[in-house]
Amino acid sequence: MLRFGAGLVVALVVLPGPIALAQAHKPTEKAQTGSTPPLPERKAANTTPAAPPAPDVWSPAEIEAAKASCTAALKGLNAVVSYEAPIKEGDCGNPAPIRLSKLDNVTFTPAALINCGMLAPLHTWISKDLQPLAARQLRGRLTSIQVMSDYSCRTAFGRVGKKLSQHAYVDALDIRGFVTDKGAQVSVLSDWGITNRDIAAAKAREEKLARAGADKAGQQQAATATAAPDKAPGASASLASGLLKPTRIDGGDVVTAILPGGLRRQQVAARLGGPLDNKASDAKPAVKGSQKAAAAFGVVAPNAAPPEGAHARFLREAHTAACRIFGTTLGPEANEMHRNHFHVDMAERKIKKICD
Repeated sequence: MLRFGAGLVVALVVLPGPIALAQAHKPTEKAQTGSTPPLPERKAANTTPAAPPAPDVWSPAEIEAAKASCTAALKGLNAVVSYEAPIKEGDCGNPAPIRLSKLDNVTFTPAALINCGMLAPLHTWISKDLQPLAARQLRGRLTSIQVMSDYSCRTAFGRVGKKLSQHAYVDALDIRGFVTDKGAQVSVLSDWGITNRDIAAAKAREEKLARAGADKAGQQQAATATAAPDKAPGASASLASGLLKPTRIDGGDVVTAILPGGLRRQQVAARLGGPLDNKASDAKPAVKGSQKAAAAFGVVAPNAAPPEGAHARFLREAHTAACRIFGTTLGPEANEMHRNHFHVDMAERKIKKICD
């Protein structure tokens, strides 16, 4: 013990050296042995492959039942059909689709891919309605129904959500026209005439022009289209007697309207990807020119009164009759997508049938 200054006492402590520290932390042989876990047993690899997913096909029982229903549906009908292979694309398809070539001596051009549930309503429509209408309005016998489309695995146009169209169940037909033995060719696009949408559009356009007056652009368009208003009988700038009839320009359907001030506007008729209509309208062309010139006029304000004529009456009465028979009947009044064809299907409706 050493004494420093005023009684400060310092105690010396002997610390262990490096050898002692190493010995203190050295594990025992027993601890080393116990701290190493045993290796797990190695399992043999599973060589059995996973089972493949179930095939997306109709069962033999479903196909047999569907064909039995077809046999019953065809009984007593004058029909030419052929069975197609079962169609199964997810929720789309049918176990026993048929290709309908002829029904009641009316040819389907091209042959229509449908299910057998469509046979009875088509037979009723043809025999009870279309043939009497053809005799009365067209002075002939219906010989052909022109098919635009049939089976398609898709949702309905304009429908919100993922509910499938009846086309997806081989349960719908899109019809673009009709032909008689006298050579009459009736086109939904060319012969239906204006729709309520057209009337509303024409009225809105006329009101806008009335408020704004004839603007400079309108005057230039009028000068380009014609030097003077059409003075032919029946032509008028008023909505009540506005003129718009389909015409053929360079092989395509074009509609023309006369607006206030003698302004003419044209628009290429809407299509849904269907074939071109080879029939010119009964109406005389209102304006001559090319499709390129017609497109330059912009959006048309269509005519404001249903057209006269046997073809238009046939189509409108045929549509009305279809509404009594099919679950869904859509035509030019439904929307722009159906301006050029009738859609008919046998969808089951809980409340009432759809007729537009």
